[in-house]
Amino acid sequence: MTDETTKNIKLAIRALGANRYKKAKPWKGYEVYEPVYTEFAFRGHPYVVLVKGDRVRLSTPEESIEYLGFSTPPGEDD
Repeated sequence: MTDETTKNIKLAIRALGANRYKKAKPWKGYEVYEPVYTEFAFRGHPYVVLVKGDRVRLSTPEESIEYLGFSTPPGEDD
């Protein structure tokens, strides 16, 4: 991963209102990074940052919901 890619991940995370992030479970060929909030934050959809090669982008609302279902173990969302 290039320094520019890392910089763009950090910018995307900040755009979501978070200062930190953690690497999450890969999905559909993307590396996934989840924002980590230090304070309670209600931001609507559970957006994640998707990275493929050097391309960094935020998930769409539909991808956010799909990724949430993919990454949440059965029974954990009860």
